Amino acid sequence: MSSRTYQALVGDRSVDVTIEDGQLLVNGEPRECSFRTIRKGYVSLILDGRSVPVSVEPTDDGSYRVTIRGRRTSVRVKDERALLMEEFGLEEDGAAGGEVRAPMPGLVLDVLVSVGATVEADQGILVLEAMKMENELKAPSAGTVSAIHAGAGDAVEKNALLIEIEAATE
Repeated sequence: MSSRTYQALVGDRSVDVTIEDGQLLVNGEPRECSFRTIRKGYVSLILDGRSVPVSVEPTDDGSYRVTIRGRRTSVRVKDERALLMEEFGLEEDGAAGGEVRAPMPGLVLDVLVSVGATVEADQGILVLEAMKMENELKAPSAGTVSAIHAGAGDAVEKNALLIEIEAATE
């Protein structure tokens, strides 16, 4: 039984979306739905038996500009990981300044960088298993890895310093 949960934020409204064994639940109510990508950014959505053309464009702030039947709106989507991190009151990427810290207790599965490596902002740098989920922690900013404090197989506590990154100079 596979299940994925998302939360779509549209203006001041929040919509819970769950995809469970091929069925779509919107705010807990089952909906008949299928979709097909026509081309990048354009989807043909069949919702409750009606065809709905949808245009989806990612924006620079991480949200999406969605146009349905000529009406454009901004939608921010939170996936299961973001919702879990929010529930625990943690930053999504576990990063603060040039430090990457464990957002929750877990097991380091893989360190994706080495000391001296140049990284870009949002580049995956470490994989942490926590609560039966693999979480790829990302670099908070561009720079050079100056220290690594955990290795594959290490159990770490919440807020443990994992990796330090020296900011890139311009």
